[in-house]
Amino acid sequence: MPSIRFLLPILPLLLPLSLSAADTDPSCRGCGAGKLMLQCDVYVARQGDLSRQPLCERYARIVDIDGASAKASWYYLLAGKPAEALRAADRAIELGQSFAYEYAAFARLLLGQEGKAEAAMRTFLTKVPDPSYVRRDLKSLKRVYPKVPFGKLLDK
Repeated sequence: MPSIRFLLPILPLLLPLSLSAADTDPSCRGCGAGKLMLQCDVYVARQGDLSRQPLCERYARIVDIDGASAKASWYYLLAGKPAEALRAADRAIELGQSFAYEYAAFARLLLGQEGKAEAAMRTFLTKVPDPSYVRRDLKSLKRVYPKVPFGKLLDK
């Protein structure tokens, strides 16, 4: 069986093309939310293409009605909607989704609530056993909000 490793170097070039084609594929009914999430992750979170933020907001609105408020909060942040992100994070926290404290901290910092942001991050760090992915999240948020000092939330 031939190895597919030869595709790895060109995969980043092919993925955006396949995502654009997926929008017009009528055979994939019901795939819309998944496509929106993937497009947001690739274009906004990884590439910093802020013209694609409406994709993130559309996805956040879809999952926010399903009880996935923590996930919605993250995508509202990527969409540039910190107030909506905070509302979704607060709902998720009420449901016991401890990882939503991370998103609440980011949203509060964006909304100028530095003290509450620091408190939310402290709570997050005590409740989540392995918060190592926060650094990856910070890289994505720096693409969307390049002037915001998110890192200081982890320095405390």
